[in-house]
Amino acid sequence: MANQDKQNNLQHLPPSALVFISRVIRKMRYRKKVRQDVQTELVAHFEDGLKDCTADQEKEQAARKLIAEFGDIKLLALLLRRAKKRCRPLWRTVVARTLQTVGGLLVCLILYTIWFATGKPAPSIDYVEVFNRMNRPELRNDDNAWPDYEKAVGLFVKPQEDDFYNNAGSLDHEFAALDPCEQSRTIQWVEENGSAWRQFAAGSAKPYCYRKYACDPNDEEQWLLGIQLTHLSDLRDIARLGVWRSRIAADRGRLADALDTCIAIARAGSHWQGKGTLIEQLVGISMVRIAQEQILALIDTSDIPAELLEKSQDRLSKIYPDGYPIMDVRGERLMFMDTVQHIFTGHGLGGGHLIPNRLSMVGDLGFDSDSHQNTTARMLELSACAAASMAHARREKTVAKANELYDTFERRATMTPYQKRLAEVPSADDILNSLSHYRYSFLHMMCPAIDRIAELGFRARTGHQATLTILAFKRWQAQKGSYPATLNDLVSAGLLQELPSDPYSDKPLVYRLTADGFTLYSLGPDFEDQAGATGKDRDGHPKAWVDDGDTVFWPVLKAETRPKSN
Repeated sequence: MANQDKQNNLQHLPPSALVFISRVIRKMRYRKKVRQDVQTELVAHFEDGLKDCTADQEKEQAARKLIAEFGDIKLLALLLRRAKKRCRPLWRTVVARTLQTVGGLLVCLILYTIWFATGKPAPSIDYVEVFNRMNRPELRNDDNAWPDYEKAVGLFVKPQEDDFYNNAGSLDHEFAALDPCEQSRTIQWVEENGSAWRQFAAGSAKPYCYRKYACDPNDEEQWLLGIQLTHLSDLRDIARLGVWRSRIAADRGRLADALDTCIAIARAGSHWQGKGTLIEQLVGISMVRIAQEQILALIDTSDIPAELLEKSQDRLSKIYPDGYPIMDVRGERLMFMDTVQHIFTGHGLGGGHLIPNRLSMVGDLGFDSDSHQNTTARMLELSACAAASMAHARREKTVAKANELYDTFERRATMTPYQKRLAEVPSADDILNSLSHYRYSFLHMMCPAIDRIAELGFRARTGHQATLTILAFKRWQAQKGSYPATLNDLVSAGLLQELPSDPYSDKPLVYRLTADGFTLYSLGPDFEDQAGATGKDRDGHPKAWVDDGDTVFWPVLKAETRPKSN
């Protein structure tokens, strides 16, 4: 009804006034209620000015005069809009300003997010080639073991049973302890892999191993993080095959063949200890370890002639001509830097920012592996990546902090656990955890457990030295019918080049004569001498390198008392 009344009032005004009022209202661009109020006021103004006019022509002339007095329509509309804004309540002004601010910020955030999420990496360094140059030795190709290992992998026949390695093929079982059926299956598998083993042994006899690192050729981008290392699993299994060859040979009385096989496994393992990736180094360590354990088992269960002991000790001592290698983290640094150039933009504030969808390619944000199949899950994952990327430090700060960390890691990798304890320096984990998980989430994702890995390297070195020492003890016994009074006697007699060091005391391993032989052990991670009492796992099985006891190298832990291998 009110609107109808307004329309009726407008109909009494001259056409020029109607057009003028309509144009003013349209130019105001304000809320409908305010425009209606202004229209009412303008109508009232024209009605007052035209009340003395009777003829239509006279009204039109008077209206034009009033319009001329108003002046420019655009300016009038602006002044009216400002006047109405000044007259509105304070709370409405506050709300309006707040909404305007929030809206502006939201628009900016949307634009920033679009810009942020659509960033592109700009890789400039071929780190795969840098990695290859770092690991390529300056030696003859004929001395390279990799072609032999590659052939061995190609010839290797996996066990038919999926659970073979956990049952009959588990290295926790001695060959004599297997039932006749399991013995037959194991012998058959070993014989099927005769050609693979010969190639493996041929490679182990060569002075070095160089395999060019390469990514899947079908990958559009060649990331160092994507280099192919699928051969490692088969090489590790061939090493396990070698242990069974050694056990079968020993069971048939061929002790020289059994020990030769162990030396071949250890030499092959040493080839992979010198590689650029930590996974290769750890696989090499595990290969050497199983060879050493088999050598000690042979010494424990067989009467080995002194000449064969000497030969085995000499050959084992030469597998590290440049000294026992420490864990090398240089390759991990290169891998980190290469990943940075693939998941950060190459320009912008701070050198570039973390790209959300690239972060999802390398990070574990707690989403299911098939989240890409679920649109909702994928959107949630990308949203989480976007939030993490926006909170993350820029590229320059990330790289600087990473270099600082890796410099620290490299220094710590040369320190024994005992040296770290004395120095009371923060652990690698403590250093990493001191960094904000939000600002440096990528560092937390990528940095390996350096202290743990370095410690594994020192334990492996100790196992190698302990094996050489036990061989020397057995040679002494074969010559003199008893064991020496001290470890120094072995060095003085030329049976040992150096004393075996304990990384948990930085002193020689503990050697004690016993009624039926001797004990040789490390203090272990608790740094306390438990008089040769072996530590135990949670199931009560004796286990090396645990916190509640010593790690005993001799006497050998019997197979039936060992915990299951992982």
